[in-house]
This record gives sequence, structure tokens and C-alpha cells, in this order.
Amino acid sequence: MQVALHFGAPYTDENRLQLCLGKNREALAEQGTIIPRPSSYRKQIKQVTNRFKDGTGDDALRMQFWDEVVGDQHAERVVFSTDTFLGVPRLAIGGDTFFPGQFNRLSAFLNMFDGAEVELFYAICNPANFVSSLLMGHKGEDVDTLLNHSDPMTLRWSEFFERLQENFPNVPVTVWCNEDSPLIWDEIVREVSGVDPLFNLTGTSDFLKELMSAEGFERFTDFIKQRPGMSAIQKRRVVAAFLEKFVKDEAIETEVTYPGWTDAHVDQVTELYDEDVYLIQSMPNVRLLTP
Repeated sequence: MQVALHFGAPYTDENRLQLCLGKNREALAEQGTIIPRPSSYRKQIKQVTNRFKDGTGDDALRMQFWDEVVGDQHAERVVFSTDTFLGVPRLAIGGDTFFPGQFNRLSAFLNMFDGAEVELFYAICNPANFVSSLLMGHKGEDVDTLLNHSDPMTLRWSEFFERLQENFPNVPVTVWCNEDSPLIWDEIVREVSGVDPLFNLTGTSDFLKELMSAEGFERFTDFIKQRPGMSAIQKRRVVAAFLEKFVKDEAIETEVTYPGWTDAHVDQVTELYDEDVYLIQSMPNVRLLTP
């Protein structure tokens, strides 16, 4: 059996993946891919993994969780999605790194699904945007305390994945940049759900609807309907072209707010982020989805 865990990062997915998968729940179940409802696992998974962390988890607890999540459905693949799996956003930065400390919850998760083929899925984003979102979500709090006295300039996602690989060298990880998500959304949904390119997924254009003007999105959907045989690469080019012409300014404008930073600081962090993505692409057992 396969288990797919989409576990972050905070401020990237905004629950879009779960909503899209939910629209295909019945069709995917016919293929053996189970998309549990969030209410069946998001709170429970923390409690259950805590039991496996402290050594009190057992087969009875494992089966109880499984029954609540899957029930009597035939499951060849189960997909979980929760961007706070490693902890709430305010715990995301410390020691100049993302999610410092041990991956105890993830270790417990793997123990809970011992014997299954577990795949990890993770979206990263520009550290400048991440830090800005963190500050916006905790207005009025002391910045140094919120960042655990870390320097945003030193934050590297590659360091996060290096530690992940050191702890779980045999667990494959699929990564993508949140900035690229609109261009590769269909591929992201397919990779997480484990279906082939010809499987008919619905709702994969909803993301673009958020970003385009009403006229642009209508023209885009008409264009796609008239060309059902397009390859994934061709569709990406079409998406890029329509976004360039019809994107809503407010959908792509991101104001980075950090005390003392200028545009030059943001540019520097962005350049370092681009270099970091290149490094991630060369990591063993880490697969980077790109446009």
C-alpha cells in the first residue's frame, strides 16, 4: 500500500490541494486512491503520532485510526494533506533554519504506517515571502522572538531537506516552488494522487480562476476545451500565456514586510532562493517539479 503525505510548507497551499482532491474523491476511490476528509484525520493525526512518539502506540491504535480514515473502502493509496504537520507556523524558524530540531512527528508517522510505501510532498517558497507571511500572521509580536533570533538571510530550504534525507534516506520526497504552482498545478495534483496523465481530474483549473480576470479565465477554459489532446508541456505554455495577459495584479503582487529591509534586501534573498532551488534539484531521492 502507498501513503502520500503533503505536509507543507505553511503559507503555500492554503488548502487548495485538499479541496481539489476532494472534488475527485469518488472517482479516485474507484482507482483505489482514498482521499480522507480532513475532519477524519487532521486533529487525530497529532494525537495518534504523539502516542507512537512516546512508545504507547500499538496495532489497536493503528487499526482504530485506519478505520476512522478509510473505513471499509479498498485502499491502494491514501493521501493526507496538512501544512501544519511539523508544527504551527510560529515554530517554523529557529537557529537560522526552517523547522529546527528532530523530525519526531514524521518518524512516528512512518512508524504508524510501517510496511507502507510512504511518499512525501512539500511546497517551498521564497524565504522573504515566508517571513513576511509569518509576521503578518502574528502582528504586534516581537520580531526577534517570533523568529527565535534567526537571520532571514540565512534560511535555506536545502538545509531542511538535507536533514530530512539524513533522517529518512529511503523516503522519496517530491518538491515544488509555490511560485510555480499555477503553471504545474495539474501535475502536482496528479503526482500526489498517483494517477496517470490520462486520468480525468476535475477542478484543476480552479487555482487559475483565482488568478485570472473573469474574461481571461472564460477564454482559457474555452481554449482548453477545444484542444483536448494537448500534452502537459503544451498546456503549461498555454497557462503561462493566459496568465501573462489576464492575471489580476492583486493576485501576484506580494509586499514583503520586514523591519529595515529595502527592495535590495528582497532581491538578495530571492537570488539566494534561486540558488537554493538549484541545489535542491541535485539532491538524491528528492524530485523537483518544475514548469
